[in-house]
Amino acid sequence: MLLTNYVLWRRGLLACLLASSLIPLAVRAQVATAPIMPDTKTLGHSPSALAAVLPAGVRPYYSAELNALYAARHNQPMWQDRDAIQQFQQQLAELALSGVQPQFISWAQWLTNPDISPMARDVILSDAMLGYLQFVTGVEQNGEVWLYNNKPYRLAPPPVLAVEHWQHAIKDGGITRFIAGLAPQHPQYPKMHLALKTMLTDNHPWPQLNGNESLRPGQLSDDIPALREILHRSGMILPASATPLPTADNMPADVRTTPPVTDGQQSVVVSPAADSLAPSASTSDPAVVATVDPQDKAYTPDLVEAVKRFQSWQGLTADGVIGRQTRDWLNVSPQTRVTLLALNIQRLRLLNNRINTGIQVNIPNFSLVYYQQGAQVLSSRVIVGRPSRKTPLMRSALSSVVLNPPWNVPTSLVRQDIVPKAMRDPGYLQRNGFTVLSGWSSDAEAIDPGTLDWGMISPAHFPFRLRQNPGANNALGRYKFNMPSSDAIYLHDTPNHNLFLSDMRALSSGCVRVNKASDLANMLLQDAGWGDTRVSATLKEGNTTYVPIRHQIPVNLFYLTAWVADDGKPQFRTDIYNYDSAIKVGAKSLANAQRLLQ
Repeated sequence: MLLTNYVLWRRGLLACLLASSLIPLAVRAQVATAPIMPDTKTLGHSPSALAAVLPAGVRPYYSAELNALYAARHNQPMWQDRDAIQQFQQQLAELALSGVQPQFISWAQWLTNPDISPMARDVILSDAMLGYLQFVTGVEQNGEVWLYNNKPYRLAPPPVLAVEHWQHAIKDGGITRFIAGLAPQHPQYPKMHLALKTMLTDNHPWPQLNGNESLRPGQLSDDIPALREILHRSGMILPASATPLPTADNMPADVRTTPPVTDGQQSVVVSPAADSLAPSASTSDPAVVATVDPQDKAYTPDLVEAVKRFQSWQGLTADGVIGRQTRDWLNVSPQTRVTLLALNIQRLRLLNNRINTGIQVNIPNFSLVYYQQGAQVLSSRVIVGRPSRKTPLMRSALSSVVLNPPWNVPTSLVRQDIVPKAMRDPGYLQRNGFTVLSGWSSDAEAIDPGTLDWGMISPAHFPFRLRQNPGANNALGRYKFNMPSSDAIYLHDTPNHNLFLSDMRALSSGCVRVNKASDLANMLLQDAGWGDTRVSATLKEGNTTYVPIRHQIPVNLFYLTAWVADDGKPQFRTDIYNYDSAIKVGAKSLANAQRLLQ
């Protein structure tokens, strides 16, 4: 009963506001004189009035609000500016392609109905605008749920003030400017919008690589004709000088130890292309190789170079070997890339439009960029949380640099990782520099690990705190970068720099390991008045030292799997946390969205 009363009150309030002087009652002079609506005397506030002008099967989502809006305008149309209509339909199409709320797919479908009447289009556009206003006004606060979820968010009426601004724009002739202001204002948006429209033009069937084994230079494969077509249509059959610009993910790693990363060390992640591929015969099978025509099916040097360019484009190691990750991305069609661009266009709304000074970490790109006064001063590879221990999206600020940090091991890691190892190997704790403490208080006493009764201890019942002492083997390395976080997330160094050689670097327990931690620390410490000599002496002494940062540095951990690079080439990254699943829904809108984006 209370809910019903609230709905009636809200609808009454909206109708009153719209009928007041805040909302225009007269039609602008340029409105077409030809009648495009049924006899207005019969419309009033009846729910069936608007339905009468709509095609069968089309039911506005915001019927009550629309009735109030049109009644306040004497049932005259709201959409008389062609530029405004085109702009809004394009923004609507992008949101439909993102798949975050299926109702936008319905609006896109209704608007592309060739039999739709002018007034029906007007009503559908207004219905969609109410939904779009709710999204635009709510996404900044709710975007980390709405845009990183496999379930659609709940549609609701937009704020009354947002509706008032829309109606004022209609009255004042500023509707085109108003709609332009609803688009993402990030500098990436025009580039991504253009890339999306360009990719939509390639709507021919996309070839697929069906082999399961890695394809190496000089080998033969039945997949070569498909590979050649994919590389040609992707723009990778180019002179070697056209290699994509280097970014933080494909620049050389700061490697202090050289052992290569094995397959077992890499996280098991799947790109959007890895939906069960049909198995096929392997090129390692002699019977298959014997039937291959060497002239058409050899993995030749020109293709190898094109594949290396493709790998750089995708943020993969450019070794020319077509393994699982490369093959999966080669199989991603332009249509899938369009939906990825559309989803990430909406994610731009959560980013700062202009970066002045701060640290930006793009989680799926495994990259950190440090800006000072708008200029990029440092770019580094990073390692982020594995899928089972995701690095969260967050905004914070660096408050201090810790030299020779100890590591207070989180309880979850103690239970899941360290205690099981110590139970199998009683010397594990001492060998790795762990101190056992009686509790988490500042006066907790150290306990000799040799006195622990492992027969009475289990991972779920370990009533002690573990702290790893500073040193060469400390999990945090030589530097820790503190920032307030409810999830106890921070940036830090690592003793295992060989892991930065991997292209899939979702390997940590949630915190962000920085490849160039020493460079970042030196920049921050210099700003705090520390010279190189002082830093080196402190590191050598091994004492834990906390250095406050004079001006807190904003840190943004965000998640973008598609964007456009400085060379104009759209970039795509593997969705390591399965946040992009909404694009499967958005794909249903491809045909309609293409028409709206023309």
